[in-house]
Amino acid sequence: MTSRRRTLHLALLMLSLCGCGEGEPVMLEAVAADCASATPQRLGRLPPGGMVLNAYFLQEEAARDVRRGLPESPVVEEVLAKAAALGVVALRTNGHNDAPEKRGDSAIQIAPLQYDEVAWRGLDRVLTRARAHGVRLVLTLGNYWDAYGGARQYVEWAGLIAPVQGDPRFFTDPTVIALYKEHVARTLERVNTEDGIRYGDHPGVLAWELLNEPRGRGLDAQGAQLRAWIDDVAREVKTRAPGHLVGTGEEGFEPSPDGYDAAYWSRVGTSMLRTPGSSFTRNTASPYIDFASVHFYPESWGLDGAGTAEAGARWIREHAAIASALGKPLFVGELGLKNEGALDLSQRRALYRGWLECMRVSGVGAGSLWMFANDARPDAWDAHTFYFRDGTRPEDPINRYADLVMEAAGAVVR
Repeated sequence: MTSRRRTLHLALLMLSLCGCGEGEPVMLEAVAADCASATPQRLGRLPPGGMVLNAYFLQEEAARDVRRGLPESPVVEEVLAKAAALGVVALRTNGHNDAPEKRGDSAIQIAPLQYDEVAWRGLDRVLTRARAHGVRLVLTLGNYWDAYGGARQYVEWAGLIAPVQGDPRFFTDPTVIALYKEHVARTLERVNTEDGIRYGDHPGVLAWELLNEPRGRGLDAQGAQLRAWIDDVAREVKTRAPGHLVGTGEEGFEPSPDGYDAAYWSRVGTSMLRTPGSSFTRNTASPYIDFASVHFYPESWGLDGAGTAEAGARWIREHAAIASALGKPLFVGELGLKNEGALDLSQRRALYRGWLECMRVSGVGAGSLWMFANDARPDAWDAHTFYFRDGTRPEDPINRYADLVMEAAGAVVR
């Protein structure tokens, strides 16, 4: 199928299965153009358009097993084995755990620069076993949100008053920045107790992300303060892990319409693109950042109608074009549709299949659906869960999207 025919087919598929009819304000040709062919980009040594899975919980599962004295971690083994079977080349997971409620359980940092060795050994095990399964890791170094400690925890540790979720002082206060950089340094200098390899040299690591979903709320509108923080922390990571890729972990927001179809995003009515305080373009241009990062959650961002298919295609294509112009690949680090949202399973599958194809033809370096779970993890733990359940084939509806992942990865069903 030619590139032109492929994009037209993709657009027809997405429009027909997403409830988009003759009243759709943007015509088929415009949607097709959003997935026009571009030069394939590589995320490190991954194949162009490689598939990654999100499974954020591996360290805590492994830490609990280490604490119980178990020689292996069944959940870690299950997730890694199934990822490999689906043809996935990397997993994105937590490389941090600062949660105060998980102290004595799985929290790694239990007080400022004080660590629980057993919890550290959980991450040691994840790194070692990922390498054994031939799956590399994209590791987040911290979180903007309160889960697993977050920015609020560092602001509190620094003794600042009234810390809040996503506290902007995380990015600007010298004491907080120094604390976070020192923790990053200690993480990258840790020597794995299972294989003797320093984290900053570990072949199981594909990339480090500076923070999961950093936002610029409370910072200067144009994103200069966040960019300064990115330069500072990313420089530290590159110094201590020179052979690994570094990304921001951001969602792709922009205070300026430059490089985007401003009229389209204004018509859609979402404010998510035009979000002050963080600039995707400015951040990606950092000399210490190796790849661009975006996430996409249309329902959470107010994009849940007939235009969802086109919005996703534009989000992917426009960010990929900006990243390519800066000489860097794009990683779509999280892509999520709610299992109990307005869309049924067939509609969600159509959207995912279309967006995954759009990533491929738009030259995206790698993409990852949120969120892949082990069989015992309940649906209720996350609104976007999917599986590859024991004893089933990937295309079984109980798995939701496993076959789409396999298709996108170019794997052979076994």
